[in-house]
Amino acid sequence: MLWPNLRSGFGSVITVPDTADTVLGQIHSQRQPYYFGAGRFYLIDYQGDSLNGIYAGITSRVGVTNLMAIYQKCAHLGCRVPFCQQSQWFECPCHGSKYNRVGEKQGGPAPRGLDRYPLEVSGGNIIVDTTNDAIIGPPIGTNTTGQSPEGAPCV
Repeated sequence: MLWPNLRSGFGSVITVPDTADTVLGQIHSQRQPYYFGAGRFYLIDYQGDSLNGIYAGITSRVGVTNLMAIYQKCAHLGCRVPFCQQSQWFECPCHGSKYNRVGEKQGGPAPRGLDRYPLEVSGGNIIVDTTNDAIIGPPIGTNTTGQSPEGAPCV
């Protein structure tokens, strides 16, 4: 009872029900990350250098792009951070921390970027491992995309 045997959902290895191609199609058509509530993470399309850069080993290549899993929890005090469609950034409603579209801290009191989970794409299936603690987010000052807000902030 104190240590439940988790078989699916957050705290387990999760296979996302949609294929990698479907997820990427949704990300591009809706211009927002794919949110998977049962796993408490967002899937994003990461266009940067995932082989040699800061995210080496936590992204998975799909065609010409990479998928990355970002934990929904703010690095400041743990609030759920929604994605703002207007600015194309993640914006924390609790204390105003702001993160670019790949979860790198750009403003507010958060001590770092959003944390990550290891992700693998195998046979078109997306597998995210949430069994262990999340991988600590990138340090303050990381901006691999150079993305400025694309509209008015939500917070």
